[in-house]
Amino acid sequence: MKVLIINTNRQRSPHTLIPLGACLVAASARSAGHQVRFLDLTFHRHPEYVVSSAVKELSPDVTGLSVRNLDNCEMTNPRFHLAEVKLIVDICRSVGAGKIVVGGPAVSAIPAGTLAYLCADIAVVGEGEQTFPAVLAAIENGDDLTAIPGVLVHQDGEIQVCKPYVHPDLSLTSDFCLEKWLNLTGYHACDASMPVQTKRGCPFCCSYCTYPDIEGHNVRLRDPLAVCDDILRAANLGFRSVEFVDSVVNVPEDHAIACFSRIAKLTPRIPLITVNYNPSTCSKELVSAMSSAGFASVGCTAESGSDRMLASLQKGFTTDDLYRTARELKNLDALKLWIFMLGGPGEDESTVAETAGFINKALSAKDLVYITCGVRILPGTSLHEQALDEGYISPNDDLLRPAFYFSPHLTPKRAMEIIYNSDFPSSNIVTAGDGNSPILPFIQRIARRLGVKPPYWRFIPLWNRVHRLWQVGKLG
Repeated sequence: MKVLIINTNRQRSPHTLIPLGACLVAASARSAGHQVRFLDLTFHRHPEYVVSSAVKELSPDVTGLSVRNLDNCEMTNPRFHLAEVKLIVDICRSVGAGKIVVGGPAVSAIPAGTLAYLCADIAVVGEGEQTFPAVLAAIENGDDLTAIPGVLVHQDGEIQVCKPYVHPDLSLTSDFCLEKWLNLTGYHACDASMPVQTKRGCPFCCSYCTYPDIEGHNVRLRDPLAVCDDILRAANLGFRSVEFVDSVVNVPEDHAIACFSRIAKLTPRIPLITVNYNPSTCSKELVSAMSSAGFASVGCTAESGSDRMLASLQKGFTTDDLYRTARELKNLDALKLWIFMLGGPGEDESTVAETAGFINKALSAKDLVYITCGVRILPGTSLHEQALDEGYISPNDDLLRPAFYFSPHLTPKRAMEIIYNSDFPSSNIVTAGDGNSPILPFIQRIARRLGVKPPYWRFIPLWNRVHRLWQVGKLG
């Protein structure tokens, strides 16, 4: 069959992202014998024309849309992304795109609600490398789609729910040939990182997170040699950095050490980055392996510096683990980004003060602190249940549009005041709003042309100081 796959994500702040999942699905569909065309909307400011033209040219039997984000997860300035995807679905429908299938992280987070809102025909839940080719085969042969695990069908105004999704063996992942599906010129101009996975699955049970539902609680490990092959491919394709996009990059620790030790032997070397380092474990051996592999930056998902809040968020580690991780990571010659989330259940001035205390005591003046206020509420999480019990949201709320929990014991403004009034350099503190600035893609392009090495967030303290001086001069 003729298949058109569309990457609908056009958000480029704070980083321009390679659509890895969509490329994997495209490769799997091609391997199953279908004629596949890939349409990437990342750099199209007005996608309506290119979508319409691609559908008319190919006249696909099936059009698959990859949907990355429901919204921008920013409580202070929420933006609903599904409306843009709905426009694309409507265009596809109007020009004869065949059966319309939607998948991706946003769909997996709220499958039935997303399928109904987008008015698509079929939703694929979880990883699509095996499920999507099975859907194509069922459509081609006229078989029952609902017999396929991980599929929802929208028909006659009703949604038929699939069998439970079964996570596939990672050894079956296709060779996705990134350069076949994407024009890498635009990505290189923005210095996008090549995404690489060392595993799938998350063993943690954070109160707000849907990763275990999407990838499973059981961790499925990739062969370190296969990971190394991806690193070499990244270098050959001209990428200047590799980003590990595992839900948690350093757990299990022995596998992380095995991967990084193998990578350390590769030539040429390419800088490695991650924003998914979990402070539950951080040994000298792990840090040594990361150093040898060539990590340039590490984002540590601390979330809070308060044991009470870590327990409330069900993080699975304590402040003792945080302090140990901070000590060990000082031996890693890489930039460190510490990520905190304020306002979860039970948050008050004292717990925010504990977080500020950890930042002051444990972090270096070279470290960057990233703060989000409010916790996005998603169905099926324990935070969702708690928000319902507290009357924070209605049982009728499908949660498609941004809904956030923020503790009633303080305000976001007061929480940020406590952080900013600490002894940690305020110029080294960045908020979610700063990270979603529309000027960032422009800065990325300029920095790339000047030959500046990523990650560019290391210049945020300088930018903040310059911006503050400009504001003072403007007011004066």
